[in-house]
Amino acid sequence: MRERILDAIYKKLEENPEDENLQRQIVLLNKSNICTIDSFCLDVIRNNFFEIDVSANARVADGTEILLLKQEILDDLFEEKYVSEDADFISLINTYTHYNKDEELKDLILKIYSYIQASPFPEDWLEESIAKLKVDRNENFSDTQWGKFIISKVNENLENGILKLKNIKSKIDIFQDMDKYSNILSMDIAGICEVKNSLSDWNKACEKLGALNFKTWPADKKITNEYKDEAKEIRNSVKEEIKKIKSLLITDSKEANEEILYMHDILEKLKNLILEFSKKFYDAKREKNIMDFNDMEHLALNILVKKDENGNIIKTEVAKKYEEKFEEIAIDEYQDSNLVQEYILTSISRGNNIFMVGDVKQSIYKFRQARPDLFLEKYKTYQTKGNKGKEDDLKIQLFKNFRSRKEVLDFSNLIFANIMSEELGELNYTEEEYLNLGANYEDTKQDLK
Repeated sequence: MRERILDAIYKKLEENPEDENLQRQIVLLNKSNICTIDSFCLDVIRNNFFEIDVSANARVADGTEILLLKQEILDDLFEEKYVSEDADFISLINTYTHYNKDEELKDLILKIYSYIQASPFPEDWLEESIAKLKVDRNENFSDTQWGKFIISKVNENLENGILKLKNIKSKIDIFQDMDKYSNILSMDIAGICEVKNSLSDWNKACEKLGALNFKTWPADKKITNEYKDEAKEIRNSVKEEIKKIKSLLITDSKEANEEILYMHDILEKLKNLILEFSKKFYDAKREKNIMDFNDMEHLALNILVKKDENGNIIKTEVAKKYEEKFEEIAIDEYQDSNLVQEYILTSISRGNNIFMVGDVKQSIYKFRQARPDLFLEKYKTYQTKGNKGKEDDLKIQLFKNFRSRKEVLDFSNLIFANIMSEELGELNYTEEEYLNLGANYEDTKQDLK
């Protein structure tokens, strides 16, 4: 990137050889920090190792070495728990494994451990997440966080089923000999709507869903209308969806809360095992004087921020020095940042000197716990200059595409406008998001003979 910037400056200098500002930029370029976030974190650690329990010459281990060490630590931990006959551990083995195979539990621990590394404070995240399972036994389960999640999915499936039935009903309503099929569909729609309207009360929803029955589809060989078989097929698909929904709403509110509380006890034990593994793994890395990429981010964060007695996150003196050092901070591919990186970059900024470039449509690292919602939050709240009239929290939309022809862009816009929404793709793809032609290409059409 530094070389590309330098080449661009030299090209401008060829056009304006006497431009002193461009000449000055060449000198300043050597002082700028152009690097990946990992390189920056390593720089913070190397220059401030005395702030944490890491030696100045700790090296970054390769992926294979870290993977083998993880497995070794986890195997030793499990052996230790087996020998001591730890009651909580045995409970987890009985819950998560089958046929005396503990690989499933080991895989679960590693997956959760890897997931929480994208959180600035992994231990706090675990504590807070498990605390959400502390529900009131007598509370309406529909009002709990877990109930709301299930209800939202059930409501979505019911609405989809109603829409399908209404659509096919509208097709057969124009045929008089199809009245009996239309009546059946009307009863189906009414029954599903009744369930849908009861979702605010978990017990009532379970009752209505349990009482929902689909009458037998009339068999009449005399009617050969093509929509008859289509309606039956659609109706059967809706019935299958209702069957799946019934498997979710099978217990009353109190029993559902009891199951959540039971999971709280299990996950509390799982949390303790994960934290024990995390400490042993960390200690083993310190002993070998190595670190992995997750360590680099968290160690840098520990140098740059700390929590006060009230739990508020504050900048350290080291962070304040970096804040004074950087006039501007430019971040590329911002849609792929995670929360740890957000905390790091925010800690060294002045609050109004960060320039972020990104495109949420290009977010591909969510499986690595990237947080495109960080981008979207700013995209929705920042305003264009004309609307806000000040430079802070300014949004500059880059509308033009210089890589593709109009035909490609028009086709892409057509597809994305029809498939992208906040639920699928994180963004409503409207005309404001369209890719617009930014370059002129010569017509390459040739007459074919």
